[in-house]
Amino acid sequence: MQSPEQIPILAVAFVITTVGLFVIYRGWWKTKNLTALLYALTITSFSGMALDLLLDQSYMPFRQASIVINGQVLWTSNVLLAFFVIGGYLAWYFAIISSQYEFPPRRTLFVAFIAGGSLLGALLRADWSDTLVLLLQLFAFAILIVEIIRYGVRVLRVKHQLEERRSISLYFLGFIVWIIAGPVGIAAGSLSLGSFGHTLWVFPYSIGLLIVAYVVAKDPRLLVISETQAYDYMVLDAEGNLIFAQRIQEYPRSIDLELLGSAMSGVLSLFKEMLGSEQELDGINHGDVRILVEHGLKTTH
Repeated sequence: MQSPEQIPILAVAFVITTVGLFVIYRGWWKTKNLTALLYALTITSFSGMALDLLLDQSYMPFRQASIVINGQVLWTSNVLLAFFVIGGYLAWYFAIISSQYEFPPRRTLFVAFIAGGSLLGALLRADWSDTLVLLLQLFAFAILIVEIIRYGVRVLRVKHQLEERRSISLYFLGFIVWIIAGPVGIAAGSLSLGSFGHTLWVFPYSIGLLIVAYVVAKDPRLLVISETQAYDYMVLDAEGNLIFAQRIQEYPRSIDLELLGSAMSGVLSLFKEMLGSEQELDGINHGDVRILVEHGLKTTH
């Protein structure tokens, strides 16, 4: 049943999420960062959800559109809503994972399976599937909350600058505001506040997403946890002579930069002669230490 009084509120939610969409895609375009892209997909999905709800209340042809599969009627609005909710959830989850790990841990397969089962149940829309879908969605969002809490503890532990900690705190404030939309919607429904009350959840929902979009767009790399430390930087000329060296950070068992530069020159020349390859050495891995090598026209860094 359509409720015209809900249309202005849903329109405001769509406008706010669209602003967040613009902000985060602008940030992603500047950095081309994977984490920023995943957050952009998250905001896209949840902005699509706001648009879906708005059209469902204001545009009758969209509300009546349906797909028939094996005699079962699937309403287009409900199908899109399921894709937007689960797609947004997965994008946010993997954004958090990509901020912490170079390769996704195995538990992400389980989360993807849960999300897939929830989507399948939402599309089937059988009598038995409603309860199952609700339980799967609650379980999935519980996993998301736990992951974000764990992530928050880790990221605040490695970020020490006051400005960084403020931005990260603002990010988690946005998440808390967004997650409050669920309890607000449930409370408004149980208090019989009418059609207006049923849409109160859209305010924390859209404002929380806008806050998250702003923080991510400001500096996507801020949210990435990395314990990698840069120690030394050296530049060799075409003959292998050290022409510039800078110690970025003291570390245990460090050696003189002149000696290190001579050693690197010898290693690069030795590998090239031994292997007889035209390709240059691009790095050396030894335990938890890695030497990155970049070759230019006249210098090697």
